[in-house]
Amino acid sequence: MHCVNQAAGGEALLHFMVNPASHSGRGMHLWKQIEQILLEKGTAYEVHFSQKAGDMGEIARKLTENLTEGQECSLVVLGGDGTVNEALQGICNFERVRFSSIPTGSGNDLARDMGIEKNVQKAIASLLEKGKERPMDVGYVSWEENGKIKERRFIVSCGIGYDAAVCEEVQNSSMKGILNKIGLGKITYLGIGVKNMLTSRYTKTTLLMDGSRKRVLDRMLFVAMMSHRFEGGGFNFCPQADHQDGKLDLCVVDGLPHWKFPIVIPFALKGQHYRFNGVSSEIASRIEIETSYPLCLHTDGEVWGNHQKITVWVEKQQLRFIC
Repeated sequence: MHCVNQAAGGEALLHFMVNPASHSGRGMHLWKQIEQILLEKGTAYEVHFSQKAGDMGEIARKLTENLTEGQECSLVVLGGDGTVNEALQGICNFERVRFSSIPTGSGNDLARDMGIEKNVQKAIASLLEKGKERPMDVGYVSWEENGKIKERRFIVSCGIGYDAAVCEEVQNSSMKGILNKIGLGKITYLGIGVKNMLTSRYTKTTLLMDGSRKRVLDRMLFVAMMSHRFEGGGFNFCPQADHQDGKLDLCVVDGLPHWKFPIVIPFALKGQHYRFNGVSSEIASRIEIETSYPLCLHTDGEVWGNHQKITVWVEKQQLRFIC
């Protein structure tokens, strides 16, 4: 981690958390564009660079864990949805933290839903000139691993099954970096997604929603639980999702024939996939999921192994998001 201090009077007003590896290694170049605007405007700031996985969460923790009454900390993450997710893990004292994001990733589904400019210069100018606080829900997922309960926060979506398996393969794909450089990163998701459509296994699954509503899925392919409308680089899986309502919108795919999957998925780009049998929606604040065998789990596109039992819930308007 490397810090540069440009704060007036010794007090940093904005803490920028930069992932230099984002946007296929162009994160540093994009930060320099933002820094120039900050200098021109005389904005007080401090910048923190991540060097490896886990750094963002540690930076956020150090900046927010010792805030006292009356103190506030403003964090601005420069990166994609995965970088935002990592930073989210470290936040302490949510009520005293203001959080913003400048998108430089390949998916940028959070920015897409919030209407944040793709151009980093326009995005930072808008944040500095007219940024407003928009309280945002924070999602949580927990599972048991080696006798211990593990927990992970998410801001956009959490999924188990097919969509998580696609995320896992995309993470390990050399093509993602190549296509990102020419602005075609979404093709990675689409290509891997089509391939996996034909090989995904059906799974018997039980959903228990809000402690009382039970649904048994005999041929489940995936369940996406979303606070925002988009995931996977622009697929509008939950067009009614509201990031402030304290609920998660579910996209449930159960009993859809494999051959039909390639037909349905393009409709998800426009949120029109619910017209097909085998695709349905639910809404709940808490969801307990049990599957017949372990399935891949993701939060905001980051994969956390295979699990048979998970619990997912949401904390209403916990994050003070500024955009």
